[in-house]
Amino acid sequence: MKQAMRRALGALLAAVVCLGLVPWTGATVFSDISDVNTAQNVEVLQMMGVIDGVGGGAFQPDGTLTRAQFCKMAVEVLGQGDRVLIYKNYTIFPDVKPSHWAAGYINLAVRSEEKIISGHSDGTFGPEGTITYGQAVTILMRMLGYTDADVGVVWPDGYIDAAMMIGLTQGVHPAASGAVTRAQAAQLFVNLLNCDRKAGGSFASSIATVVENVVMLNGNTKTPSGQPAVLTSNAPEPVPVVNTTGSGMLTGRKGTLLMDQSGKVLTFVPANTGTSRQITIASAQAGSFTDTTGRTYTVSGSMVTYYNQSPSTYNEVYPFLRPGTIATVYTGESGSVEFLYVGFATSDDAIIVAKDGSTAGFAELAGRTDYKIFKNGEQVSASAMRKYDVATYSAAENAIYVTDNRITVYYLNASPNVSAPDTIQAAGLEGELTVLPSGRESLSQFRIGQVITLLLTQDNRVAGAAESPGVRGNAMGLAEADDSGNVTVNLFNGLTLKGKTASDNPGRFNGQVVTASSYTKDALLSLSIVSSGVARGDLDVAGRKLGDRELAENVRVYEQVGGSEMVAVNLSNLTDSVIPASRIVFARRNYADKVDLIILNNVTGDAYVYGRVSVREVDAGDFSYREVTLDSGGATYGPFNYPNFHRSGQWAGLAISSDGERILGTAQLTELKNVSSSAWRSPQLVYVGGVGYTVSDSVLCYNRTTGAWITLSDALAFANSMSLIVDENRVVRGVEVSQ
Repeated sequence: MKQAMRRALGALLAAVVCLGLVPWTGATVFSDISDVNTAQNVEVLQMMGVIDGVGGGAFQPDGTLTRAQFCKMAVEVLGQGDRVLIYKNYTIFPDVKPSHWAAGYINLAVRSEEKIISGHSDGTFGPEGTITYGQAVTILMRMLGYTDADVGVVWPDGYIDAAMMIGLTQGVHPAASGAVTRAQAAQLFVNLLNCDRKAGGSFASSIATVVENVVMLNGNTKTPSGQPAVLTSNAPEPVPVVNTTGSGMLTGRKGTLLMDQSGKVLTFVPANTGTSRQITIASAQAGSFTDTTGRTYTVSGSMVTYYNQSPSTYNEVYPFLRPGTIATVYTGESGSVEFLYVGFATSDDAIIVAKDGSTAGFAELAGRTDYKIFKNGEQVSASAMRKYDVATYSAAENAIYVTDNRITVYYLNASPNVSAPDTIQAAGLEGELTVLPSGRESLSQFRIGQVITLLLTQDNRVAGAAESPGVRGNAMGLAEADDSGNVTVNLFNGLTLKGKTASDNPGRFNGQVVTASSYTKDALLSLSIVSSGVARGDLDVAGRKLGDRELAENVRVYEQVGGSEMVAVNLSNLTDSVIPASRIVFARRNYADKVDLIILNNVTGDAYVYGRVSVREVDAGDFSYREVTLDSGGATYGPFNYPNFHRSGQWAGLAISSDGERILGTAQLTELKNVSSSAWRSPQLVYVGGVGYTVSDSVLCYNRTTGAWITLSDALAFANSMSLIVDENRVVRGVEVSQ
């Protein structure tokens, strides 16, 4: 699963070079729309070909519409725009001659089965007159099949009251005679798509095939043959669109897909129930995650989580949710989280920063100047830009996302050719990397067999390349190594690097945080352990400072005991308000002089492996020794030559060397016997003797009667009393039950 997720790199980005942007083929991002709801409504209608801007990248959301313009929108929503020419060349109203641009639309609307529009009492239509709220609602209600007989004789009040009852006017409430703004009109038409017809069935189903409860995974992509398309949760491959793709505004949203008879997507309508919220993740653990505002979301391990456009479960994804990860949380009507979307709803453009402090091209990328800038998950100013950073734009958040994600690799292969590659392969990297237009131009300067540094987007597409060692990679991750020299590095950017190391002691890399690159055809890796260094100052957890330096929003924290394998630690899980400098092995500063990596020594107890030991006396002739094996929930460690355990069945927490050969230390554990099941306040908290003990997310439970490892819920159901194994931090590491 982990490898599949790392390979599931999204089709969210294509790129631009600094000298010129790739032409945008999806829906227009309008510079004068600041309201997210309005922007979504406009995008829904743009995809249908119903609405557009006024030129110059503007929409004029507060501008008004004429009766002719509103009539055209109504006809296009009905899907009858292709019949307009049939109705153009005759006159119904004296002020709408065949030469009028909207003659076909107006005549068709009057002669339609629903007779959705009519003229004034003097026989004219008034095409250039401003459409009023009462008139607009009347037209939409008639499109739903309602007539004067259904709503009463008082016009337009009867239509407005009836429209309010069915949800047509949700979010729009001007005076009946007041003008309808362009933003309000967009809201009304999207409401129409969510309404039922008088005769039964939804309006949407009368104009298209409806697919409900769909998550938009990518609002602007292409089919394998190059057609504009969208990727949704109900289809394994991108589906072509009828008119145009979105801008990325709808990506990560749940809603309804409208499709034409040929199976192409007409539009996507976000659900009008539940709430989608864009967040930046501060920490993630089993059962919950917290955003940078401090809000915590409790979730189940089986909750659907879309990770870089691939469906998964929360339990499989949360180890990858590093601080600074941008995600969309969808909360249902009940208030519980229904799904999590992890990806970047960005446009098709990207820019490589040309020099330190430069935002050249950012305004063109965004189509506006009031954007926010985030670098590696932190909101920053232009001064944080560094040469070779990669920038992309998200219309949904009006934000430029910048990353310094890059890796140095041996250039192995290109397809279809080295002059203009669509994909490349690098020694040691699993799978292929997608190359963006700017990346093609950069890569064309290099040949197969060179060691180069790839400049990557957030989702690991190649936005550019530079010569190594002139530009160095910064790829870092956790290494898995054996004594034969085989190494797998699970990089923090989501990629996996596999190969060999020429080190005389390759096992020393196992479980360590390393910088990594490949430099030969056979994937010989250059590795360097980053855990050698001395941090200066104490760690103020609440104040988010180490000494006098601030912690980065996306700070990573790891823990080890001596030279044991490292484990990830959530900053929010540190119970001590201050961690002394003596417990800090290493701290790294980023480009902004903030601490973005901390390695702790034996602070939380999470770096120990917990379980039950079996002890065997071994007679070696001249001497004897005690052999110890640890059973940790079915995973076996050892045997170790260790004299400190005297009986089998004893619980232990062992700090095991990264090569798996030695015990480096043991945790101080206490057994609390005969604890009543009534002492449990929740699966995360138990009180014994008036003292509260938190329960580890990875607590182990053992049934002495059956000799089997079981779940915590099974343990609580099995016996009325039990033994708890707790560490010196008052964390429950083990539970034993018997009858």
